[in-house]
Amino acid sequence: MFSTILLISMGGNSLALPNDRFQDLSIQADSAELDDQNGTTTYAGKVIVEQGSMKITAAKVIIYGRNDNYSMVVATGKPARLSQIPKKGQEAVTAQANRLEYRITDETLFLIDNAAFKQEGTSLSGNRIEYDVKRAVVKAGGKSDASGDDRRVKMVIPPKALSTEEQPQE
Repeated sequence: MFSTILLISMGGNSLALPNDRFQDLSIQADSAELDDQNGTTTYAGKVIVEQGSMKITAAKVIIYGRNDNYSMVVATGKPARLSQIPKKGQEAVTAQANRLEYRITDETLFLIDNAAFKQEGTSLSGNRIEYDVKRAVVKAGGKSDASGDDRRVKMVIPPKALSTEEQPQE
């Protein structure tokens, strides 16, 4: 259960450059296993997934689905990392957690366990972060861990750049 919920409306409607989904998908790993009966493909060992500006690095990546009908991608690591450029000329959005889940059908990214999300200089961290890509809404939650430490949500917003007229005088 979340002890804290934070809703932020992020700019833009997408986490990716418009042409990323039309780029080749490249996956590198130490091993791969296709389980056709269960509809999963598992990549393990220093996994790198790239498509356009998107890059995922993880210890393990499992893709759920078959025949170009995929429902979810799960990346795990200590931490698993994702970066992607949302619009041309912008900084990459970065996310990391011990577990990244991207639910393709509802375009939602879940960052679970030691989660951190950064966009345009603003950073957000907590135990769990949920990013609704379609609506560009982030929810973050903190909770006490097994040791009893309170993992509250933390957000850091950098100051707005001042114009020349607004600069403090010495």
